[in-house]
Amino acid sequence: MGDKRISRGRAFRWGARPFCAAFCAAVPWACGPGEIPDETPKIPAADGEAWDARYEISRPGLRIEIRAAYMREFSKVQQVRADSGVQVVFRDGDITSRLTSRRLVLDHRRDRFGLAGGVVLWAGDSLEIQADSLVWDGEDERLRIPGVLRVQVREGWERGRNLESGFAVDEWSMEDVVGHWRGRGGHGVEIRARREKSRRLNGAQVVIYDSLEVSYDGVELASPQAIFKPDAGSLAFSGGVQGTDSLTHFWAERVEVDLEAQLLWARGAVRFSEEDAELGADEVEEDREMAVLRATGAPATFVQGARHVSARSLVYERETRILEADGAVVFNEGKRRLEARGLSYKRDAGEVFATGQVVMQMPELEGWVAGDSLFYDLEREVGWVRGHPVMRRVAGEGDELVLEATILRFDLTRRRLDGEGDFDLSAKGLEVKARRGVYEADSSRVLVAGEVVLDQRSPERDYTSRLQADSMVVAMRDNHVVQIAIPGPVQGKVEAGGRLNWIEGRGGRVFMTDDDLERVEVDAEADVTHRHPEKGEVSRFRGERMTLYFDEEGLRRVLVMGAAELVTRLQGEDGESAVNEVSGEELEIRFVDGSISEVRIGPDIEGSYYSPVEER
Repeated sequence: MGDKRISRGRAFRWGARPFCAAFCAAVPWACGPGEIPDETPKIPAADGEAWDARYEISRPGLRIEIRAAYMREFSKVQQVRADSGVQVVFRDGDITSRLTSRRLVLDHRRDRFGLAGGVVLWAGDSLEIQADSLVWDGEDERLRIPGVLRVQVREGWERGRNLESGFAVDEWSMEDVVGHWRGRGGHGVEIRARREKSRRLNGAQVVIYDSLEVSYDGVELASPQAIFKPDAGSLAFSGGVQGTDSLTHFWAERVEVDLEAQLLWARGAVRFSEEDAELGADEVEEDREMAVLRATGAPATFVQGARHVSARSLVYERETRILEADGAVVFNEGKRRLEARGLSYKRDAGEVFATGQVVMQMPELEGWVAGDSLFYDLEREVGWVRGHPVMRRVAGEGDELVLEATILRFDLTRRRLDGEGDFDLSAKGLEVKARRGVYEADSSRVLVAGEVVLDQRSPERDYTSRLQADSMVVAMRDNHVVQIAIPGPVQGKVEAGGRLNWIEGRGGRVFMTDDDLERVEVDAEADVTHRHPEKGEVSRFRGERMTLYFDEEGLRRVLVMGAAELVTRLQGEDGESAVNEVSGEELEIRFVDGSISEVRIGPDIEGSYYSPVEER
């Protein structure tokens, strides 16, 4: 064991030599594995003894000083035994560590010594180790504590067994670890591990744990491995991590914890599960002080039953149970799909608010709505869209129905869409404008009111029309208008084949076939003016009721019922004008090439109206 010197207050008795066998019998762990005798051997007589003794062992770079109140030397077995007040000091330049115990056995043959009975080791500025026994092996210069021990540092303490370290105790390992640490934020940390490797540098400790469980601030974490820095209050887990608290279970490949800031970072296939909801992401930051989860991923997801949210980033406030999503947001609920740049979801209220290029698929309305912002009450299944909102419905061979307004309000239970302010409906060749409107998916109707203007155009038939009324009901089939009902006053203009028709009345209907005008019915106060600009002909027919029939050439036939009147102004070849008047209870007027060809008067009055062609 290097050079050895003994100094003493009282000298050893004559013939004193090194010894150890007696203490090996009393302290069997000092003999090494497999060396515990079946029965206690006889202790040889001491060769010498001393009181207030000092023993020194020197070797390159290390000096060991041993002091004891009483020492005995056994030369036959080359051992020294010390009882009462044992002190051991390791010195290597500026590095010093110190041991105390009740007993010591120094074995020269094995170049080792052992301590037993209230062993305490001090090293560094705050390290203290307490054990029942300790062994110093001089050959590899290692300290070993084979039994249970306690490590105390400024930041907390640990309990374990089978510690192994150098004399400076700046690095060590041990097994079956239980640690209690004080975080700088005031939170206690408890760690249980199968094994640890620890080192101290400039007074700061770094601990590597294997197969550990950690408890702090109501959180339980389990992982194959972790690195703990007690003075910094940081934990870094790897190899797969599971965690729980009072509300949440989570899994991740790696986790970092800042105990002082109360922050947790989970990375790699992260999943947070809470009641019926689960958050998944590539990375999640948990602010426990603010009770907030911040998740990022490609994408990050939040699933609650049939409700599914995905986005580039998610922020979940655990106390208020509000989810904020940002970047490529998609919200799904069954067949309903909502896309937006940003979204706020209130779990308890069951409300969604989306912003930025919002698009929502609505199977109930057989289409989708878009706008700058959208509110959706998930429980009542109602909401609104603002910011140039539009609803589109595609049917058949791509035929599209488009509804626009200042605000669109939807009721998915009733399969209804309401438009408020500057309402506009457009379909193939048709556009309706009004102050407000309602689309009913069940009946395929659109109800409009307030300064209603209906425009229709058919380039194939050289046909345009405009109707104006206070309200209309537009009936659709596969996004094609089939009927328009007008309950109040109506006025309009129909131009077909170069002929003009001005229509006025109260109440009526417009019928369409294959997007072309088929007929117009006026229920009361009917007044129609027909003009053929090329021939200079103008006809006006009035009555209580009226039906106008159209074909590809324009107005083809008119039925006037109740106090029917017809006045026609004809332009002759000589430029002279003539007026032809007919009246009766009913009139049937037929047209050929835009001119009146026949007028039938009935049912009680006989007579005929002869067209200018027939007269000539």
